[in-house]
Amino acid sequence: MSHADVYAGLQAAIAVLAAVRKREVTGRGQYIDVAMAAVMLSINERAHLDLAGVDTGAEPGILGASDGPHFAGPGGEEFVAAQSIVGSNTFPNYLRAMRRMDLAQDPRFSTAERRQQNYNVLHAVIQTWMLSFRDLKTLDAQLDEAKIAIGQIRTLKELAETDWAKQWGAVHEVPDRRGGSYFIHGYPWRFSDDELGARSAPAFRGEHNEQVFREAGLADTEIRHAIDTGILVGGPPPPTREGDVAALMEARAS
Repeated sequence: MSHADVYAGLQAAIAVLAAVRKREVTGRGQYIDVAMAAVMLSINERAHLDLAGVDTGAEPGILGASDGPHFAGPGGEEFVAAQSIVGSNTFPNYLRAMRRMDLAQDPRFSTAERRQQNYNVLHAVIQTWMLSFRDLKTLDAQLDEAKIAIGQIRTLKELAETDWAKQWGAVHEVPDRRGGSYFIHGYPWRFSDDELGARSAPAFRGEHNEQVFREAGLADTEIRHAIDTGILVGGPPPPTREGDVAALMEARAS
């Protein structure tokens, strides 16, 4: 995924909102510059450790899911736990969930270094305990009691078919404007006073270029020259059937 592009756009939108708010207070607008490299630094949870050259040994540098172990649920479900089984701050949570505080005294697991060395053994102990539950929901409740969050690993299609996705409207079916339809992601937000409704059909590449450049002040002759010379994409949507080709040629001739 193009994380730098996506997050840079997100951070640019946040900066614009901040600048607009500042303009409301001071009456002055300003330019905004967003650097992709700076954005990637800002979202790196362990950047401070790497920048400072801190050696944490076997201790995970962060508490997030990047060091989280993968497990299988009682029904064969694949999931990841958002806490390391090695870290000294998170390992006790697994012991509390399993009611196995005695494992803290086990020489194989007494320090982060030893837990790292015996990772497969420790993982097997926890995995065996997890398989003793009747279902993933019951296991999740037990882990939640110990403040361990888990996330089931699904394909996008599986996620789109969950009750949550249907209730939220996480996926929308839109027309492809060629007689068919396809699915795209829905909105990531909800508003208390606005109903966003379904997403509209997407535009074809360059479909609104003429309108945009006309509103920007370019004359029709300039826009047409840019399209004819290949500088600008414009014109009606591309044809898909023989009848469409004939209609397009007739429209251009007129």
